[in-house]
This record gives sequence, C-alpha cells and structure tokens, in this order.
Amino acid sequence: MKKYISIIAAIFALVVITSCTDEGMDFDTNGGKGLTFLHFVGSIQTISTELDAVDDHTITISVASTVKSEQARTYTLSIDPSSTAIEGTHYNLSSKTVTIPANQHSGSVTLTVVIENLVKQVLNAVITINSDEAINYGRSMTVAMNRFDLCEFVASTLVGTFNYESDDWDEEGSGLIFEADPDDPYKIYILGYPESEDLTSNGNRIELNIDPEDFTISGPKVIIADNLADWGLPGYTNYAFEPVSGEFDICNGTYTIIFNISTTQANFGGNEFIFSK
Repeated sequence: MKKYISIIAAIFALVVITSCTDEGMDFDTNGGKGLTFLHFVGSIQTISTELDAVDDHTITISVASTVKSEQARTYTLSIDPSSTAIEGTHYNLSSKTVTIPANQHSGSVTLTVVIENLVKQVLNAVITINSDEAINYGRSMTVAMNRFDLCEFVASTLVGTFNYESDDWDEEGSGLIFEADPDDPYKIYILGYPESEDLTSNGNRIELNIDPEDFTISGPKVIIADNLADWGLPGYTNYAFEPVSGEFDICNGTYTIIFNISTTQANFGGNEFIFSK
C-alpha cells in the first residue's frame, strides 16, 4: 500500500497547489477545488430486526457531490445484480433517481424495509450511482438487512485470529489477533495492523466497540504509527485508523468495518476491511 500512498500524496499536493488558483469553486471536505466527484455518503447501512417487529423501517440514502451547481442535478440509481434482497419484496425505494438541488452538495432518497418479509438471516441491497463523476470507493452503497435473532450469538466468535482483505486499501493478509477487554467483552482490540510490513508501531491498538443489541461497530481514532518514514514518506506523521462504521455478522463470524485512514497531512477517506477466521 506504500506505493499507493505515495501516489495519493502526490495527488494531494497537486490539489493543494490547484486550489490556490481556483477560488470561485465551492467544495466540501470530500474533495478539492476543481475536482467534481459524486459519491454515496457512507458505504454501509445496517438494519437489524427482531422476530416480533411489525413496523417497516425507513432509512435515508444520501448522494453528495464535491461541488455545488447553479442547476439541479439528477442521477439514476441501479440495483446491483449481486444483491440478495429483492426490491418490492424485502424493501422499496422512494425513487430510482436522486436529485441534488441547485446550490446544494447532496440529495437523498428513502429505502423502506418490509420487516415481515425478512425471513432469511442476512440480505443486502447493493445500490450504485450511474454517473461518470462517481469515484470508485463511493460508487455503491450496501444496505444490510439482518435478522440477527435467527442466529445464535457465541461470544467467542468475537475474538481469535483473523484474516483480512480490503479492495479499497488494496491489501490482504492474515494473523491479526482480536482480543476482548477483560472488563468489557464487547470492547475488542486488534493486535497487529493491516499493512504492517516495515511499519514502526507506537504500541497503540485499534479499538472496536461492539453494540450488543445490533452488533454494529464504532470506535475512536487511534494513531498506530508516529511517522511513515519507513515507507519513504518522512513528512507524514500520526498514521491513524478510525472505525467509523461497520458490523459483526454473528451468523458467520465476520467483521465488515469502514476505517477512516489518515495522517496529519492527508485524509485517505473511508476504506472497507473484511475480517474473517
């Protein structure tokens, strides 16, 4: 991943230089001046239900652009064939298009889950944006519709030795140990780090906080290396992982986590990692 960070660092520097000459462009923290990207806000939303739940559940799905426009912009949404949830049976979308109003950064649609039809343990709807402006890591969103109550939870599945893979961070490996806090079995520490080759660790551990009700994941930002000099980036400091969202699937014992990866000098955004035994 070091070579990719070097490339991103060069792009980041170019954006900073470009921004000085483009003061008329309005943008948010998801992009830079002169760069127009379209993306979903977040890449995973999780809906968990109980067997006795009767009310349908509605969530908001937002699409954002890095720049504003004087005209409204409308984009088409598609359902990826890899989806296991069936539109019209397990869920309904309020619209197959999403409009970003004039002079706004984002627009939204709603997705309503039909609770009584969730008869399988885990279903998902993978929704994609049809636009050349969409960037790869923000082109799709997965809505996971889980019936955790159809699987028996075993606490030991939270810990142990895990393999990992990440298409976003272009990395895979094995041998990461997940260990529970002795005073809180739902607070998990990762011993070892993704992309640990040649990384001089400062001894800090990535922390995961598991919600015992729906097994969603959050956690604090943790600096795991004070600098990236070993990667040929001596000016980059405070290399950090922050679990901003995710879930633990109690049916197959798999973690899916979005980490925001950053240094003091650059933010590399949300990157999905999957951990499995």
